[in-house]
Amino acid sequence: MKVDSFVEFIKETDFSESLSLNDLLSDLIVYRGQPVKGNLLPSVARGDPSVDTTEEERRVLKQLKLQGASMLSDAGETDLDVLVLAQHYGLKTRLLDWTSNPLAALWFACSDEEEGDVYVYSLMADNLLAKDVYDMDPFSQTKTRVFQPRLNSARIVAQHGWFTLHRYADRDGKFVALEGNPEIKDNLDEFRIPAAKRRDILDSLERHGVSAKTIYPDLGGLCQHLNSKYKVT
Repeated sequence: MKVDSFVEFIKETDFSESLSLNDLLSDLIVYRGQPVKGNLLPSVARGDPSVDTTEEERRVLKQLKLQGASMLSDAGETDLDVLVLAQHYGLKTRLLDWTSNPLAALWFACSDEEEGDVYVYSLMADNLLAKDVYDMDPFSQTKTRVFQPRLNSARIVAQHGWFTLHRYADRDGKFVALEGNPEIKDNLDEFRIPAAKRRDILDSLERHGVSAKTIYPDLGGLCQHLNSKYKVT
C-alpha cells in the first residue's frame, strides 16, 4: 500500500474503516520501518541466510559477557537480556527490532540515510507471542516468535520496543525471512512511502513530537535532531 502523507499513514494504521477484520481483532500490532522492501531478517542472516550462525553466535555472546562484564550490570540476568542490550549497540544478533508505536516506525523509515522509497511493516502478533521466552535458550527456539523486552533501557522505553527472535530452520536450511514464513506472512502488511514524501512526513512527525531527540532520549539523539533541523555546512 502506498502512503503519501502523515495523515494518510495515521488513517491506515489507526483503528478505522481502513483496517481489515483481522486487524480490528488483533490486540497487539507491532511495526518496523526500514529503507528496503522485505528481507525481514535479523542482522546475522542478511549476508547469507543459509549459513547456520548458531555456534558462532554462542561464542560471540560468551566473549561479550567476559570482555564486557563491567558494562553489562544493567542488562539483566539471561542471555536474551544481554542480546537485547547488545543489539542496541550494534552487535549482530538473531533479533529484529519492532515497535508498538507506528509513528516511531514511520520515523525510522523516513529518516534513514538511504535514498529512495522506504517501507513500514505491520505485524499482527497475537498468535506469535513467545511464552516464557526469558526462561529459554534464545538459540534453541523452535519457531520465530515476537517478544517484549524488559523495559530497562531508556531507548527501549522511548521506542516502545519489541523484537522478533528468529531461528535457523534446519528443514529449510536457512533463516527464513518473515515475508516468506508460512506461519507469519499472512500477518504482515506493507506500507510504501515514496522518496519525494519523506521530508514532508518527517516535518509532520516533528510537529507531533516524534524526532531523533525523542526516539533516542540522550545527547546523541539531541545532536542528531539538531543536525537535521539546522543545516550547518
